[in-house]
Amino acid sequence: MLKTTLTIALALAAGHAIAGPQATKTTETKEQSVYDRLWDLPVLYKNKDNSVLQRFELQGRLQLQYGTGSSDQGSYASDERPDEVLWGDAVEVRRWRLGFKSVWFHQFKLEGQIDISPNFDPEFYGQIYDLYLTWAPNDAFNLSAGKFKANLFGLEHSTSSKEILTIERGLLANAMFAGELTGARINGKKNGWVYGAAIYAGDQEREFTEDTAGTVVQAHIGYDLKQQLGLDKALIRLDYQYGSDAANAGGGGRFEHAFGFNAQLAKDQWLLNSEVLAATGQGGTGDVWGINIIPAYNITKQLQVVGRYQYAHGDNDGLRVQTRYERLAPALTDGGRGENYHAAYLGLNYYIYGHKMKIMAGTEYHQMDGGGDGGDFDGFTTSVGFRMFF
Repeated sequence: MLKTTLTIALALAAGHAIAGPQATKTTETKEQSVYDRLWDLPVLYKNKDNSVLQRFELQGRLQLQYGTGSSDQGSYASDERPDEVLWGDAVEVRRWRLGFKSVWFHQFKLEGQIDISPNFDPEFYGQIYDLYLTWAPNDAFNLSAGKFKANLFGLEHSTSSKEILTIERGLLANAMFAGELTGARINGKKNGWVYGAAIYAGDQEREFTEDTAGTVVQAHIGYDLKQQLGLDKALIRLDYQYGSDAANAGGGGRFEHAFGFNAQLAKDQWLLNSEVLAATGQGGTGDVWGINIIPAYNITKQLQVVGRYQYAHGDNDGLRVQTRYERLAPALTDGGRGENYHAAYLGLNYYIYGHKMKIMAGTEYHQMDGGGDGGDFDGFTTSVGFRMFF
């Protein structure tokens, strides 16, 4: 399976790479239109004149990666990840999902995806990643209910894994992520304003909630200042998250109140994402705060260089090094927990067909101060990945 996937990717990449980071369509030439034709295949039905069903299509994503690192706590690599998430000896199936999207009665959207077990062990079906119905009469008001990623808090998690610029999200962003939850949300945008609000059951289940982990609430509001600042994008946003019960395994349980202030700036070939995060701990977790800065520059329409700097502080060893891949270090003490964290990332993204098919590579330096009872960490992690979606 891995050999077939990589063969297809290399065959496509052998032609002219097209569609830069912000593009999804190409000019109609004989050589380039093969990508458009391939990505049109999952559209099984479309007819805007049908009063009932306007569109039905398949959707999916496949993300493969390999990581290796060296630190004062020992060397590590992705081949040490569990066998059930590996293809071969070392390639991790980071995400593999399959589902559908549909539009009904011109105002309703029904969509969903399942996580696929990489080696079909014990079966093809892993879990419901999302399945929800949206009423979208216009851009200013969308109402959704079902199971979905709780992504109305935090800039990195409100950006899909299909479009993030670094191979992995930041440490503090991952620490505050509440998971894929059952609930309801509203969101919209109008005249430069964006907003969203959601309430979820806090338990993360294979299918839908069993109401065993309290409530998670998220909200945000923002405004795009691009006209005032003369930029292509200048979206400033305030975020809030509340978790009522430490039984939520994610950030909605570890942190009772979480706050974020983020900005997305873009002009010509430049992009800058930045965020300040802070949260009050519960269930034995200390308070945390930190910053995350991600600049990027499009060298060409296909090649992009990306940087990132992170700093985070956690009371009572409230931080922990990342699951991928630093926690694999063999001499890691206290599970990699600590009080002060610095990290610097430098990477390249090569866009074969925009975000729909790309190759990513990056190296990150991490340094964790273990504080009173935690474990120090100092090292580098290098990762490469292939990502595609339809």
